[in-house]
Amino acid sequence: AVEYMHDENVIHRDLKLGNLFLDKNMLVKVGDLGLATRLESAEEKRKTICGTPNYIAPEVIQGTKATRGHSFEVDIWSMGVILFTVLVGKPPYEAKDVKATYQRIIANEYAFPDHISISEYAKDLIISMLQSDPKDRPSLLEIKTHPFFKSERSQIPKWL
Repeated sequence: AVEYMHDENVIHRDLKLGNLFLDKNMLVKVGDLGLATRLESAEEKRKTICGTPNYIAPEVIQGTKATRGHSFEVDIWSMGVILFTVLVGKPPYEAKDVKATYQRIIANEYAFPDHISISEYAKDLIISMLQSDPKDRPSLLEIKTHPFFKSERSQIPKWL
């Protein structure tokens, strides 16, 4: 779904667990396009601060600065937060309030808990998706072909 949106120059900008739905065949559907935006070109940036605090990429938080903005990479970030949340049980940057959450996101301050077994492939994929610099995040193709999805296929629920 995200690949289709990006191919159509649409950024979702509010990907989160609450906007993922399962159909009767347990296939994931993406909903709530209320914050989605269409770009005229791949180079265009948006500067509106929007989204759900735990899932917002750092460039969205810093979007009002003249030299900043955000594009398709914010959806990659949000997918990294979703994957972390599914595996750990809580978002990586969750804090006592929104301001503290934003500070943790900007500082890229998160850790994998020691008491939960998470594969090195999963950690590698999440770390790559949660890079502070949007240019350093993987493409959707790189995500789809990451070893996490190949080596652990039998362990990944069919609905994921």
